[in-house]
Amino acid sequence: MGLSKFLLRSCFSFITILVLGCSKDDGPVDHSDPNSFYSGAATNANSADLLGYWAITEAEYEGTRIPIPINYTDCGRDFFVYREGGTYQEYQYTSSACETISSQLKWELDKGVLTMSTLSGSTDDLVIIKLTATEFQFKARVDIDEDGELDVVVLIAKRYTPDEQDFYTQSFQYYDSDYNYELIGYTWQPYDGFHTFEKYEIYRSQGENCSKANAELVATITDVNDTEYFDLEPPVSEQLCYFLRIYTDQGILGDSNLQDFDPSYLRIAPVNLNEPTVAGNTISLSWDASDSPYFSHYEIVLRNHEGGSGNGFQDKTVATISDRETTSWVDENPPYFENPYYHIRVHTLFGYKTDYSTDVTTYWQVPFKRPEILSLKEIKSYAIDPSEPVIYFWGQESGEGMTPLYLYRYNYDTHQIDAIANIAPQYDTDVPIKVIVSPNGKELIIKQGVELHFYDASTMQFKYAIDPETVFSIGDFNYDPLRDIWVISDSDDIFTVKRDNSTMSFIDTAPHFVEHQGSGRYKFIILNNGQIILGHRYETTSFVFDLDATGNFNGNQSVNIQFRQANIYEQEELMYNAAANLLVDSEPNRLYSSTTFQNLGSFEKPNFPTGLSLDGSKIFGTDNDYEWNIDDDSPHKKEALIFDRNTSTVTSVQTLGYPHILFENFRGEVMSISSGLKRATLYRDLADTADIFIEKIEVP
Repeated sequence: MGLSKFLLRSCFSFITILVLGCSKDDGPVDHSDPNSFYSGAATNANSADLLGYWAITEAEYEGTRIPIPINYTDCGRDFFVYREGGTYQEYQYTSSACETISSQLKWELDKGVLTMSTLSGSTDDLVIIKLTATEFQFKARVDIDEDGELDVVVLIAKRYTPDEQDFYTQSFQYYDSDYNYELIGYTWQPYDGFHTFEKYEIYRSQGENCSKANAELVATITDVNDTEYFDLEPPVSEQLCYFLRIYTDQGILGDSNLQDFDPSYLRIAPVNLNEPTVAGNTISLSWDASDSPYFSHYEIVLRNHEGGSGNGFQDKTVATISDRETTSWVDENPPYFENPYYHIRVHTLFGYKTDYSTDVTTYWQVPFKRPEILSLKEIKSYAIDPSEPVIYFWGQESGEGMTPLYLYRYNYDTHQIDAIANIAPQYDTDVPIKVIVSPNGKELIIKQGVELHFYDASTMQFKYAIDPETVFSIGDFNYDPLRDIWVISDSDDIFTVKRDNSTMSFIDTAPHFVEHQGSGRYKFIILNNGQIILGHRYETTSFVFDLDATGNFNGNQSVNIQFRQANIYEQEELMYNAAANLLVDSEPNRLYSSTTFQNLGSFEKPNFPTGLSLDGSKIFGTDNDYEWNIDDDSPHKKEALIFDRNTSTVTSVQTLGYPHILFENFRGEVMSISSGLKRATLYRDLADTADIFIEKIEVP
């Protein structure tokens, strides 16, 4: 084999010229003498002098020398290297781009003879005839002229420092070609150059001014074949940058370009949420631990929906757990809405969070409802009992789609439905239900078409329907206990009628506004002095009617007071307190006397009053605006505001839910009809979810 055929190719053509230029007559060579090749061996050649890099500069055949030119001038000479441990490697440039191919052998020196062996075990010899610190001459056998005979060639090599090209750092790149962004990692081609490899170094920089200048060393790798790096403990930064540096025994071979990495792209695998368990008023959750190196925390999200976006969909974070190994949590204060969804998210240190998954279960709907939650998704109207802890509701049952409407009596002390109307109302109406105490007992009345339907307020048994005489439409109705008569309004007139159980006979009528106002009804309030004030939300003034003792109208006046109408679209109304002879216009927050109808001033808060104390000294309400968008960032508060007219002070009280209708009951307790979810109004369905309940406001 002699010197590797591989390396001899680099000077083959020149040796061929040398051989062909020599005449056989110049002197016979005894090829049959086996000792002729080994003659002249430098038996004192030292292995230490052989170590290092060499390049063949000349070739000699039968006493004639020729120089060996450089194949690619930009790259330098082909070369070979003897290393400690008996390793030999030779390198040949294959193009002007200075790419190399190499071959590796083993070597052993004995008395000037170099025995070269392949990895498979075949051997051949080279004979050293001269070896100094700077020059290496040796004989090699090769059949250059392809005549079947081995020719002996002397090759002259000089010490050489190869100008190694850095082909490796340019391969430094993100490890995942699919860019799934599960890890921060980089890979590169292994160093297989002709110098002795020492180490790879990985440097990291961070922040807006990411650069090599401020990079820090984060990894040193001494295994040449270990060509992957994963940063499992990166700093929390908006920007990270990495580069590779390669060292050989000659020093720094080169640096890669700076690779930018935006850690916000990092993904994290969702974890499986086990089915929650319910025990009384607690809900227990458990889940699998995350194994991501970039784990920041678990987030437990409470929802009123399965997922996605939609009207009334609301999310609330109820727990944040930063301990990776903490994989359970108990909600000891479950929400005030039925069948909540619990969803687990996993967050990275860099802001990414998981959501839904087809691989694991990330959310569950829990069959849970607090006993105080009404089974209604919206109310049509309500009436507060004046002497019992009872509210009467006409509303729509919770559930998807068109669910039934119920009229029932609800006890907020026991959180129980005392009774449901045995005959449900058949027609929609924007006239609120009323609970009225009269000589006929305590009754619940609802308008149905041109009739008033009467129910026993205790049992909710239907009693009868009354079609008031001479009345052809009903915009509002009420009972006047001072005269024991009933008052009804329509779009043109106001009527008084006398009731005899199941009949109502006509007493008198009087016209009101000349112009008809649409989109609403003409409402009235029976004042404790016997007068009746009637108005419309689109009329800036109201009529005050005077009546005699029998119910006949005997005069009216116009006053600068405007009625409002709390409904699905609006919150404001004109409120009345008989004890304080007070009218409150809740839109401009203005107070009026109900005897003189004079302006008594105004108040700033609450922005949206909804009720008065029994003595009229306090005004209850909230600052939650019904025109606000319903979303996770809206400023709705679980807070009741109480304005004291005597001291002009406002008291803020935290509530369990979002208060909508505040009132003082017969016991002097401040109560609220609240919702567990943010709502614009109780008069509109919110994602088919029951969340309405009655709470007592703990006033300090």
